[in-house]
Amino acid sequence: MGYLCYYDLVESLIVSSYGGAQDAEQRDIRTAIHRAYDELTTIRDWAYYHVHGRVITRAPVTATLTGGTDLSAGLLEVSGGLAASDYTHVRVGDRISEITCADPGTNTFWNLSDTVTFPSGTVASGDTAVFFKSLYALPDDFRNLDEPSDEYNWWSGLYVTPDQAMKIERVSNSSGEPYHWTILKDPNGTGWVIKLVGYPTTAETIDFIYRRNARPIRYSGHEPALRQGTIARSNKNVTGTGTAFSSAMVGSILRVGDTTNHPGPIESFTPWISESKITAYSSATAITTETSGTIASSTKYLITDPMDVAQHMQKALDSCCDYWLARIRGVKTDEAFSLYQRDLRLAMEQDQLAPISGRSRYVWHDGGWRSPLQADVG
Repeated sequence: MGYLCYYDLVESLIVSSYGGAQDAEQRDIRTAIHRAYDELTTIRDWAYYHVHGRVITRAPVTATLTGGTDLSAGLLEVSGGLAASDYTHVRVGDRISEITCADPGTNTFWNLSDTVTFPSGTVASGDTAVFFKSLYALPDDFRNLDEPSDEYNWWSGLYVTPDQAMKIERVSNSSGEPYHWTILKDPNGTGWVIKLVGYPTTAETIDFIYRRNARPIRYSGHEPALRQGTIARSNKNVTGTGTAFSSAMVGSILRVGDTTNHPGPIESFTPWISESKITAYSSATAITTETSGTIASSTKYLITDPMDVAQHMQKALDSCCDYWLARIRGVKTDEAFSLYQRDLRLAMEQDQLAPISGRSRYVWHDGGWRSPLQADVG
């Protein structure tokens, strides 16, 4: 089964809308595809996007505060350097403060948060400080997750809201399992973190199933730089002549035509002969592909992004593109929406990997479903 690519959807919309390759038509077609892709991939927690994630907890470290501690400047100094700079909190007695940055080893001052620091007179030289980590970065493509599981328990921790996590941490000061947990914006990045309350006391793995975001799309294959020059290939190594390969093309699909024609969609008069994912970039004239093969010199090609959807989602995506193009152009919107809803329902009915016939009798919380097909309605 070949890839469904950005290029295929552009060509499909050109055909269905009786359009051409003019810039204005390309722009509204591209807009329709991007909006449809964003909508379909997030409208449901599709089984295709369920993946395994893991964070590794860090054991806390105890140190003694020295005379260099200066709370008025938001600084703590400890005796000797600390081995890691990624601790997120420090606990002195019954008080906890966030850490914003640190330079362990050479500079033993730890900068406390400007807004979450210790009151004056509550922390002094000679006090014992426990540095720990309770915030763990989630994968870059994270969207939402199921209940985590530690190494030793089915899991007896509970999800709490960020507000509840703050209050539990403030009054309980607990450590070790079971952890309460919540999801927060990464204070030091653009992604998300899982917060464990009480904080871990050992290094262990926390596993979870999460829903990832679909791979972004950028290249349709109609851009001049995505088809300029020619190529040849030996095994997995592709050599270009007059090409403009870039590192941003890693993960995209190389489609191969012949020495006369650029590769068209599979239903065209000049369909692509082969296709393969680009796995590495070396230079503007050299890339590596996932599969091997031989391509004659002076062969035409194009590079396009794959649509990150399961096979049973493809028709729904195609119909969603038709709907969004009709909506943008204000033409036959209701008809396009009705067809999209039909294909979306069929895709949702096929979106199950363990139907009732495949149920296990030995796993807790087991379940499955299969809804019967219903009559199409307008």
